[in-house]
Amino acid sequence: MSPTEEYAERFPAMPFVRWNGQILASQYGIGTYRMNLHEPEHIVALAHALRSGINVVDTATNYSDGHAEELIGHVLEQLHANGYAREHFVIVSKAGYVQGRNLNRAIKREHQGHAFPHMVKLEDDLWHCIHPEFLQDQLDRSLRHMRTHYVDAYLLHNPEYFLINAQREAIPLGEARAEFYYRIELAFRYLENEARARRIRWYGVSSNAFGLPTHDERFVSLEQLWDIALQVGGREHHFRVVQAPLNILEPSIAIEQNNSGRTFLEYAHEQGLVVMVNRALNAVVNNSLVRLAIHAASSEPAPSPTDIAARLAEAMQMEDHFTQHILPTLPFEDESKELLRDYLSPATQLASLWERFETVEHWHDAETQFFAPRIREATEAIATHASETVQHWMHQYRTMITELFGLLTRYYAHRALPRLQAIEHRVKDSLGEPFSSMGITELALAIPRATVGVTCTLVGARRRAYVDHVCTIAQQHLPPLERHHWEDLAAVSAVVKTSI
Repeated sequence: MSPTEEYAERFPAMPFVRWNGQILASQYGIGTYRMNLHEPEHIVALAHALRSGINVVDTATNYSDGHAEELIGHVLEQLHANGYAREHFVIVSKAGYVQGRNLNRAIKREHQGHAFPHMVKLEDDLWHCIHPEFLQDQLDRSLRHMRTHYVDAYLLHNPEYFLINAQREAIPLGEARAEFYYRIELAFRYLENEARARRIRWYGVSSNAFGLPTHDERFVSLEQLWDIALQVGGREHHFRVVQAPLNILEPSIAIEQNNSGRTFLEYAHEQGLVVMVNRALNAVVNNSLVRLAIHAASSEPAPSPTDIAARLAEAMQMEDHFTQHILPTLPFEDESKELLRDYLSPATQLASLWERFETVEHWHDAETQFFAPRIREATEAIATHASETVQHWMHQYRTMITELFGLLTRYYAHRALPRLQAIEHRVKDSLGEPFSSMGITELALAIPRATVGVTCTLVGARRRAYVDHVCTIAQQHLPPLERHHWEDLAAVSAVVKTSI
């Protein structure tokens, strides 16, 4: 009995599928896009998932700037002491993005005269590369981060960035595509060697462009990738895993016939590929994120704009008091004081911004990625020089800002409800039982899993309670959904999209 078969036997109520005739894997996997080692809650959630019958974990070298992979390594080591082996789990990582620490290293190499070849520079803070030299560097780091000697699948991460950049530079489409698939071939040759060396079990591609029409300049052809794999590795090639978005509002891989008359899912199923789908709960529509789940904050009463304005005014008074009476007494240089003033003025900044956030997710990203880190950095700096009076102000201010941010979260969570209810009702009418008895979150998670051709549905379950919810849905029996079901959903979602 293989290790994954042994793992599956521990969870008889959970459904497992066989990848490429070999390992057994859960039908849901934990996506670690927004998880990292420095959040205790994330450690608990991932460990709980792996002890509950979910043995697939998806990550990437750029997720949380490498800290997502480090989280996985930490949890694998933790579980080893509890009787689990690395071989019980299915670990998928991806490489291609050059951001954060990777970007710093790439810039340093350039300055030293040995830059990574084939670097695509999209923005000052976003580069991309799939050259073998870069992939080897990234795989080395991934294995160290995750404290393992192999990964089950290693994917090229959104290689279509080359095509996006070629479009910007007005490179003719034929020329751009020829160069793109040449670079894919180089990457596949390298990955075949890594598979033979057993540092990876299989390789593949994760792309947001698999479902586009063939005429779209960003389109990535699964059929052409398959042909390249045959050329590079013969019939025993290791190109066996692909990943793409699929959700209620983004059905393209299930309906767009862009592989010689077959959809991405149909072609992948025909070739026996493992298909992982992402963004089950996070649809991108009209360049806006739509969370296909009811936010917990909507269970509390909705605040009025007047309530928010009043709390903003109170917080702004506290910020003015800091600027006028506290900041001048602190032993910092003028430049540092200006930063502290800026970092501790979120209410002042939000006074003219708060009604412009499109969704609760848009607000949450601003809160967690912009405002909260700045507040934390400023208060930590002040704490080293804080008198009792200053400490008292900081305590009151943190409480005030927490309440303000909570009000904004509740406001946007309630504002999302009518749209989510419309999506839920239309989807239920389209699919019938057993889907008609589900809520929007259950629908969003269940529909991809039920789809013919989908092997694993990824979910970003960052809390233990979310993991339990996913495990409950995993145990439900679902009828298979095919292209015509998704075509019905596409007609439904098209109506809903007009309101987004």
